[in-house]
Amino acid sequence: MQLDVTIPQTRQDDVLSALRDCRIFHFAGHGLTHLSDPSKSSLILSDGSLTVASLFELNLHNRTPLLAYLSACGTGEIKHDELIDEALHLISACQLAGFRHVIGTLWKVNDQSCVEAATMTYEWMKRGNMSDDSVAEGLHQASRHLRNQWNLESAARTSKRMAAVRAEGPAAMEQARSSQATIRNPRTGDLYEDPPLYWVPYVHFGI
Repeated sequence: MQLDVTIPQTRQDDVLSALRDCRIFHFAGHGLTHLSDPSKSSLILSDGSLTVASLFELNLHNRTPLLAYLSACGTGEIKHDELIDEALHLISACQLAGFRHVIGTLWKVNDQSCVEAATMTYEWMKRGNMSDDSVAEGLHQASRHLRNQWNLESAARTSKRMAAVRAEGPAAMEQARSSQATIRNPRTGDLYEDPPLYWVPYVHFGI
């Protein structure tokens, strides 16, 4: 993308210092959602963690950087039932700190989907001249692409399963047509065991 990229050491002081002078903050690593205190949810660093509380103390409003991209598990997740309606998570902390846009996740994601989603989002942003509109549009395009890819792969897997069922004979076909595993809706039965929908949890907060 021909951006001036700075990769700080993964220590708290270095990351916080980089945050104060960046236009885009991209974190690719591990996120931790605290079970009882959302203010302690954090991005894991080599010497500790960058918590929601520490991000709340960061003031970037004089610069309003473009984007914080939190490519980690559960950066918008709250596990405390009594606080489920409160915006106390890493995404909101970055937004309140001053980032105009934040991209994060609502639950667990895998490495491959993270790389693909980020790559497609940034490529769209580049085509859109890194505008405000290009951020949400980029994530939307990436999510649609990953969803379509998942659907195509799911259809291929289902076709192979049904071919195997037919090969087993009439008894297997009858079982497949039962209420537990219908031909039209194989998601209700054992014939349809697809991997998690890793393209679903990506969200955009911002203007």
